[in-house]
Amino acid sequence: MLNSPPALENLVQELSKLPSIGRKTARRLAFHLLSGDREKMESLADALTQAKDKIVHCSRCYGFSESEICQICENPRRDEGILCVVERASDILPFENSGIHKGLYFVLGGVLSPLDGIKPESLHIPELIKRIEQENTRELILALGSSPEAESTALYIDRVLANSQVRRTRLARGIPVGSELEFIDDITMLRAFEERVKI
Repeated sequence: MLNSPPALENLVQELSKLPSIGRKTARRLAFHLLSGDREKMESLADALTQAKDKIVHCSRCYGFSESEICQICENPRRDEGILCVVERASDILPFENSGIHKGLYFVLGGVLSPLDGIKPESLHIPELIKRIEQENTRELILALGSSPEAESTALYIDRVLANSQVRRTRLARGIPVGSELEFIDDITMLRAFEERVKI
């Protein structure tokens, strides 16, 4: 059996740590990268380094930004009274790409999962509650997907805000169970968003 060079194996191992990348795909990517010229490889490495150096979490919504406050939070045309809560920063993109949400966002940083040790204080739930209390939020849209952990997170937030006047809604059931928001097509996302229901 032919052993790959250690540097190649290391590259495959690092690529396979990426989401949805298995070992076979990682190996194909590694071979593709190595088959190109050095300039393309260096360009990719430079882009990764720049992204890590320049991109931070917005101090208001925890989305990705190159400044302390992201462009969405700074936009005076956004409706500050409607706050869409998502699990990850990448979940903002489907809403922005479809243009269906004109309010602001809040990234929880995950969902509750007691078996994995993820408790409310492990996420940005305390910061979410504080933001709702301090700002003029009229509606909170819980756009957390449909996994059991996402459901329990939505119910937990709803219970914490039981005495609040803020209207709490979640996306309608147009999104398949167990799916990730970043892979949902625009039409499904639009229907789920427009048909959101009160919790």
